[in-house]
Amino acid sequence: MAEVSVQRYVKAGRVRYRARVKHHGREVATQVFDRKNDALIWEQEQTRRLRLGEWIDPRRGRVPLRTVADDWFASRHSVKRKTREADRAAWGSRIEARFGDAPVASITPAEIANWVGGLVSGGISPSTASRYLATLRSILAYAVADGRVSQNAAASVRAPTAGHVRREGQFLTRDELDALSTACRGVYADVVRVLGLAGLRWGELAGLQVGDRIAVPGPGFRLQRSVLASSKGGELFVDTLKGKRSRTVPLVAELVPLVDAWTHDKQGSDWLFGAPRGGPLGEANWKRAVGWTAACQAIGRPTFRVHDLRHTCASLWLGAGADPKVVQRILGHASAAMTMDLYGHLIDHNLWAAAEKLGGTTGAPTPVKGENDKNADEASGL
Repeated sequence: MAEVSVQRYVKAGRVRYRARVKHHGREVATQVFDRKNDALIWEQEQTRRLRLGEWIDPRRGRVPLRTVADDWFASRHSVKRKTREADRAAWGSRIEARFGDAPVASITPAEIANWVGGLVSGGISPSTASRYLATLRSILAYAVADGRVSQNAAASVRAPTAGHVRREGQFLTRDELDALSTACRGVYADVVRVLGLAGLRWGELAGLQVGDRIAVPGPGFRLQRSVLASSKGGELFVDTLKGKRSRTVPLVAELVPLVDAWTHDKQGSDWLFGAPRGGPLGEANWKRAVGWTAACQAIGRPTFRVHDLRHTCASLWLGAGADPKVVQRILGHASAAMTMDLYGHLIDHNLWAAAEKLGGTTGAPTPVKGENDKNADEASGL
């Protein structure tokens, strides 16, 4: 049962009011006010929270945010390494300097909003500022769960969007894909066709082992792992797939002999596209080996990225009439709706082709190269 009282006293000629809250005979909170009415209002709020089980010991909110962040980082062993590294970088580069020493209960939404606005006005991109805000929001959510504060001060702060222009994905025609593969140097040029026709993320391709090949119900890969590069020094490490969901992707006929050649004289646990000196293949080293920049320039696509081969796969499969649900399974999206959001413009183009088959409509529009109005693939790693 909660007991409350307000004590009037004079200090240095000034009248003050000390409010005390006791719970089961133990003092759990006290605060001094200049006005008696403020003290009574505070009393009532503490009593209400105690009655509803929402009360939080104010002393727990006096610890610096740095202490809460340390506990939060220590609790995240089950989170993917890339995510942990991104959060560590956000904390160390921007959040710690501004809020690290602040008592967690003292941080207000207005302070956070001003901080975010200052990041953007200082030259930080809206997407990067949003990433920093997301990390701070997660730390404060942990503080709420840990009973240090009752509300997440960052929850109501809006992420900046002004001036944020998404980078559009590009895609190649089938002839351009063949030309790019031919323009790349050496045996590792085969990777271009695998990425462009099977729709793998780079980490998924690097994580392929010989034993991941399947023959039933048809030739393909069973994707089970990803090889990623650490943001600290570029060290390669093995991780689970995005969403921690294994999936099967088919191989088109022309890829089968190519993959056969890469599996020759290898054991099931060997990397399918292993590095020349052993171990998995890194994207940066592969680009240097095949002369990626020069090859892209040779086909007239100087800004084409390796990740755009994934967009190319989607465009080729959809252009061939594949059902969006099939393309979703190939790309490993969470839903066909996500696939439609990213590549719906390609499906729209097929409407005219279908109308032509039924008769009466001609002159199907030609899609603009690189068009992808809603490409969120690169930013989120899809």
